[in-house]
Amino acid sequence: MTPATSVAAAGAAPRVSGVALDRFSYDDAIVRKFLFATLIWGVVGMVAGLLIALQLANPIFNLGLEWTSFGRLRPLHTNAVIFAFAGNAFFMGCYYSTQRLLKARMFSDGLSNFHFWGWQAIIVSAALTLPFGFTQAKEYAELEWPIDIAIAVVWVAFAVNFFGTLVKRRERHL
Repeated sequence: MTPATSVAAAGAAPRVSGVALDRFSYDDAIVRKFLFATLIWGVVGMVAGLLIALQLANPIFNLGLEWTSFGRLRPLHTNAVIFAFAGNAFFMGCYYSTQRLLKARMFSDGLSNFHFWGWQAIIVSAALTLPFGFTQAKEYAELEWPIDIAIAVVWVAFAVNFFGTLVKRRERHL
């Protein structure tokens, strides 16, 4: 442990050669939430992919139910892998790197949490509606319009939080 690290851990501003360094506080809780969601939805999406691959090899894996058939589970698999797994990973990377590159905490912890829980609610909505056949029947745009509106609201919340962080950082350093 370097002297600067031990001073920072003690609560005082770290000093290097008599010069006080800036202190930064990051919201790592939101990064961890997106990390765990990435892992969970990755497993769910890949298990769904395994099941539909087995169905292609042997139709008995349809389990005799229409909502577990290939046609219903394929959009669930693609949405889970693209939006749930990769989407959560993308947001995790954004929240982690934005704070460190800008040396500023996110603009609003409330918006971060709204973004996280809103995104998870969208994923759960898709996971419920797709197997039951509630879709727009458009490739990679299968979700019903209320879910599409929720996606737009959550993305706007993310954008406000992201650009608010840029503005907050800029004001601090001007």
